[in-house]
Amino acid sequence: MTESVYEALLNSNAVIEFDIQGKILWANQNFLNLLGYELHELVGQHHSIFLPELYQHEFEYLEMWNQLIAGHTQTGEFKRLSKEKSIVWIQGSYTPVRNLQGEIVKIVKMAMDVTEKKSLSENLEKKNKELLSVAAKAKAATYAKSVFLANMSHEIRTPLNSIIGITDTLAETPLDDQQASFVEILQRANNQLMTIINDILDLSKVEAGEIELKLLPFELQKLLDELVAVLGFRAKEKGLQLNIHVEEDVDAFYVGDQDRLRQVLMNLLNNAIKFTQKGEVSLRVAKNRTSRPGNILFCVADTGIGIPRSKFKDIFQPFTQADSATTRRYGGTGLGLSITKNIVQLMNGQIWLESDEGIGSVFYFTATMASTTERKTTMHNPLQGRYQLSDIKHNIANSRLRILIVDDVDDNRNLFGIYLQNTIHHISYAHSGIEAVELAERQHFDIIFMDVQMPGMDGYEATGLIRAIEQKAERTPARIFACTANAFSEDVEKSLQAGCDMHLSKPIRKDTLIKAINSFFNSTEAVY
Repeated sequence: MTESVYEALLNSNAVIEFDIQGKILWANQNFLNLLGYELHELVGQHHSIFLPELYQHEFEYLEMWNQLIAGHTQTGEFKRLSKEKSIVWIQGSYTPVRNLQGEIVKIVKMAMDVTEKKSLSENLEKKNKELLSVAAKAKAATYAKSVFLANMSHEIRTPLNSIIGITDTLAETPLDDQQASFVEILQRANNQLMTIINDILDLSKVEAGEIELKLLPFELQKLLDELVAVLGFRAKEKGLQLNIHVEEDVDAFYVGDQDRLRQVLMNLLNNAIKFTQKGEVSLRVAKNRTSRPGNILFCVADTGIGIPRSKFKDIFQPFTQADSATTRRYGGTGLGLSITKNIVQLMNGQIWLESDEGIGSVFYFTATMASTTERKTTMHNPLQGRYQLSDIKHNIANSRLRILIVDDVDDNRNLFGIYLQNTIHHISYAHSGIEAVELAERQHFDIIFMDVQMPGMDGYEATGLIRAIEQKAERTPARIFACTANAFSEDVEKSLQAGCDMHLSKPIRKDTLIKAINSFFNSTEAVY
């Protein structure tokens, strides 16, 4: 090394020399300034004078010096103590120096002050930990809220199951005009309550990240026809025209989640009808030619009350409506558009609106859905049975089905009995999972309605044991329907994994029950 290079290193770095025992031989002014010493205060002192908390790191310290004496350079960031006992972080290298005979005679250390850099790094790490902690707490709070909402939904759905079921059954009996009007009021209230419960449950799913799209081929026009069938009567009741227009260049079949698309369109059209007193509500479907993401554009327009421009930014927030008077007059939770926005975003689309007070509103949303030539839209449904029609050993129309109803709540068992009371089928009841398994050991059932949440042995465990009994006895498996107020996707999956054929979410209405049973048989072999 030339003298000029060595001078440059001395001037740009803090340099200190030690003998092989670790005693200080010399230090340049940069090093003295770094740790606040005079040279005479250091010469002869041991290197450990610079070490804070030596007793905690004595083994590592001795190992470092053993490596140096063996001729190995040591580099890294080191925590050191100044004369004033303040912490100084240095980035340095310890280099063994040999004489002409190859013997190590001293150790030269070059160092740079990285205290500020280390402080910034530690502060950044601290901030990151704080942010992670805040994020974890927020996630935990969201999860706790979602669990609470799901539990509340379950607790509300259980008695509502009986209320809706009995009301619907009562509507089928002979009633005078006044009684019929009372039942209609109850049915409307039941539907409103179910809408509120479903909105809250959907919100908890959104916030917990539980909504996943199921991408399957579907026919767009068929979906729109179903919407007209459901909403057309309501629009007609209010004297409104409901118009649907699909532009010619829109494809007939798409791959997407038609249930979630239906939910978005149903919510927007429902809102349009609700807030429109005269005129029309229209839905237009076109290829997306806007700058927004997505390949298909939906437009829902009405001639209703409109929305103030100042409320545009808030309208998609949860629990928000245009104003409190709107909530009082028209009802609703203010959750629908928030849920709609999240579903549209899951579809890689965007939602926005145009509106003038007293003139009407237009809601636009785009979606990304691949077009397809696949015309078979009846896809395999994992919620339906894993058994074929050939498994059935008797003709449904001419022989009695053996049906077992399992539920720890008396009212729920009674309700299912009422649903099936006018059939020829033989109905048995079990008030617990244990009793259900005992009955299944003694006799074969064609269909079992299995409550999932029961004290002691729950429906999942009971289903597993019944499947084992069937396999051991080489018996035709029963169709087991999981009946529960839990409606998350993982609840459905858990039911199927336990051995159930279908997951039914409470409250279970009579028509849902019939459709569930009939889904396993063709129309000529229906249960009713």
